[in-house]
Order: sequence, then C-alpha cells, then structure tokens
Amino acid sequence: MASEYCRSVLRISVAQICQNLGWNSTQTTPLELLTDVLERYVFELGNVSHRYCEQFGRTEVNLDDVGLAFQQMSVSLEELTEYINHVEPIPFAKETVAFPAPKRNNLQFSNPRSREILQHREEHVPAYLPHMFPGGKGLLAI
Repeated sequence: MASEYCRSVLRISVAQICQNLGWNSTQTTPLELLTDVLERYVFELGNVSHRYCEQFGRTEVNLDDVGLAFQQMSVSLEELTEYINHVEPIPFAKETVAFPAPKRNNLQFSNPRSREILQHREEHVPAYLPHMFPGGKGLLAI
C-alpha cells in the first residue's frame, strides 16, 4: 500500500513536470514508463548516496554524498542549475497527507508541555519520568 501511494504521488509529479515543459496531453503507457524511469533513477541515486555515506563512516547522507553520487551517475550540476533558473516551479496538484500517517497515542500520558503539568510537577520527581495528571494519585496511593 505504501509503494502504491508513493507511486501515485510520483506519477502526478511526472505529469506536472511534463505539463510544465509544454506537453498538452499524454497516454497512460508513456506516463507509466516515465514514472518507472524516475522511480528507478531516484532509488539508484539514494542507494549510491547511501553507499558513499557508509564508506565515509557516517549513518546519515549529506550533500557531499549526493554530489559524489551525481558525479558517479553523470548528472551535470550546470544543467540542473540552468533548469532551476529557467523553469518556473509549480505547486503540487493535490494536497498530500503526512506519510506515514501519525498514530494516536493510547498510553494516556498527558502532554508534557501543558501548563497544568508544568505547574504541578514536584521538585523531587526526575525529569525523565513521565508526567502524571495534575491532582492524580499514583498507583501506590490507596
């Protein structure tokens, strides 16, 4: 399901890029083909960047890794700069939701930034312990 969602968002992005470059319409097959090519290209760019990151002993990719991946994949930074300078950006056609969707918290902990909590926190309670509801009694209070 996640891959279907990502693919549909990518398909819309490809269609918008084509429209922005002057295409008036397209058939489904060429659009799917361009989406597949872009999906594989972005995936490969991520893999190459990740390998460079690991090679230099880091766990998160930075712009240096992406630059090396661009160099390995023969991406011209001058052409990218020219594209950015000459093609007007357009907003995404549809509203996208947070992905993955945030889940509801069922642990019944109160919001730690709540004014009520901050006012009722005792000094002897360490900061790493979860906040309790104001005026509530602990489990041992009988």
